[in-house]
Amino acid sequence: MNEALTVIRNVVLLIHLTGFALLLGGWAAQAAMRRYRLTTLLRSGLGIMIVSGLLLAIPLPAGIHLDYLKLGVKLAIALGIGALFGVVMTREKVGKQGNVAFWAIGALAIINAGIAVLWN
Repeated sequence: MNEALTVIRNVVLLIHLTGFALLLGGWAAQAAMRRYRLTTLLRSGLGIMIVSGLLLAIPLPAGIHLDYLKLGVKLAIALGIGALFGVVMTREKVGKQGNVAFWAIGALAIINAGIAVLWN
């Protein structure tokens, strides 16, 4: 049973990383084209990242060590990215570009990945 839970956890981790790739890849593509707009790719990536991250916060299999402070910081950053999505989308609706908020989304996504990798 423990091995099955480990496999499931690793699949959820793969899904989590895919969500991050969608978010950052979609953001980088928009930045490279100097469009500064949110796409379905970015929104889907953030949603996948948050849901799979919450699933990864479940302490299964037994004995796995989770740093809840780190996870809380990562969740707060992800929710901050979501708030910035709201800013950019609102500005898009009134015909303005949310350049600063758009760049902040990319910066926070990279910071979130850095916390995942570097925080021990």
